[in-house]
Amino acid sequence: MLSAENIQTIENKIGYSFSNKEFLQVAFTHSSYAYAHSLISNERYEFLGDSVLNFCTTKYLFDNFDFDEGVSSKIRAYLVSSEYVSDFIKDNQLEKFLLCCNFNPEKSTNVMGDLYESIVGAMFLDSNLETCKKFIYSSLKYSKELVETVHTKTRDYKSELQEYLQQFDDKEFEYVQLSKTGPAHAPIFKIAIKINEKTYGIAEGTSKKEAENLSAKITLELLKKEK
Repeated sequence: MLSAENIQTIENKIGYSFSNKEFLQVAFTHSSYAYAHSLISNERYEFLGDSVLNFCTTKYLFDNFDFDEGVSSKIRAYLVSSEYVSDFIKDNQLEKFLLCCNFNPEKSTNVMGDLYESIVGAMFLDSNLETCKKFIYSSLKYSKELVETVHTKTRDYKSELQEYLQQFDDKEFEYVQLSKTGPAHAPIFKIAIKINEKTYGIAEGTSKKEAENLSAKITLELLKKEK
């Protein structure tokens, strides 16, 4: 079980003090530990927190942007993904407090994402939706700048570029990898697009797919200026 000191540390990190500390205890009890010690696991809290997270994120996008349903769904999927929400857990080293057996939660993005949802679920049970909304918006750093960045990442500029170039019979294009730098676990790809041997849209990304998409975005902007 979590000690009173650990509970205090967790509450300081998340910026919320639980009226019922048992909710927080359950939120940090992984099913592996719960099974071994005949306790309640955080799985139901995770299920609840997932719904709260999705609703609050939907509300944020609805209130602040005029994206259509398809675009909003892609942005929401990114913002509520384990890959994104687990950053808050890692940044605050909250995974170190997760009660679990026979594995290291630091090595699993999914487990850390589940822990975030469990915290939200526990917070909802202990308080209300408004409190959860404030926590989610703050902990995940929601802002117009963030959403615009995510919009760029999730928008399919490669398909848009291909459709745009289909109106020209004389424009053949290809993606060219200019370089790949950085360590194996965190590479940086530099990509350019060549259209009839002319270079457009040099861009960098943490994956080849991301770099190509950004390159396509820049190329589209350049082509439209040339018209």
